[in-house]
Amino acid sequence: MAYNEQDPSRLYRIAYEAYSKFATNISRCSSLEEVGIVSKRHLKYLLNFHIIRVAMEQDERFLFFSLKKNESWYDFKNKTELFPFEKELYERDIPIKTSDIPPAFIEGTMEQKDLKNPVLWAWSLKKNNRKVIVSLLSDDQKPFASGDIDILKLTADAFEAKFQELFLKKQLDRKNRSLSKALDTIQLQNEKIQKIVDNQKQIIEERTQEILSQNEKLLRISALNSHNVREPLSRIQGIIQLFDVLDDKTCREELIPKLKISADEMDKVLQEVILMASKELAELKAKKL
Repeated sequence: MAYNEQDPSRLYRIAYEAYSKFATNISRCSSLEEVGIVSKRHLKYLLNFHIIRVAMEQDERFLFFSLKKNESWYDFKNKTELFPFEKELYERDIPIKTSDIPPAFIEGTMEQKDLKNPVLWAWSLKKNNRKVIVSLLSDDQKPFASGDIDILKLTADAFEAKFQELFLKKQLDRKNRSLSKALDTIQLQNEKIQKIVDNQKQIIEERTQEILSQNEKLLRISALNSHNVREPLSRIQGIIQLFDVLDDKTCREELIPKLKISADEMDKVLQEVILMASKELAELKAKKL
């Protein structure tokens, strides 16, 4: 049995198949450019229109997407870029059907005189707490009827879902880039900190070696002082004790010469100690400079 062209069930199946192809292809799009290509290819099998325009609210701005003369256009703009009838829709949510076509709406697409009984349809839809304004221009050459509104709303749902997906992907990419930059900054700071730490370690090691070297020199001076100075000092102390037990002649003839020898020896040792200490002090001052 052949189907009559006005058979509702057949028309429904055709519309369903056309929408399925459109929705499937839209879901595979990875960019707004691809959405435009799919729309040009498939929307003509779903709806009759000269111009279709979607304005989706997104973070206090609007994503504008339009298809006219088989050409797609999209951009992010502020609310001020809405047409007056779109602003009215945004505020009142009352659908519009009018033959009063704003010249700016068709500018660059066609002339008003080329349209036969034009009608502007427009709706404000709320999707996921965002407003989506859909407008469509038709005429007798490309008629649009109330019965097409359901398929138009399904089309708007597909657009909204894909636009939101692409927007979230863009946000995620932006955050990933920001995170990557932050990680690079942290890595750079860590490298700087590590250089500072390594430099401090080197300075500490150098200072430690200087202190050890100075301590060794001080130990040598201390050893010289304790050994070389102690020996003539002990002899002097012993000779002095003999002055109490020996007579004056013996003291003058024997003890005083020995006392002088020991004193000279002690003076020589002290001069060596002073010379060594002065030399070490001079080297230390030179290093600090």
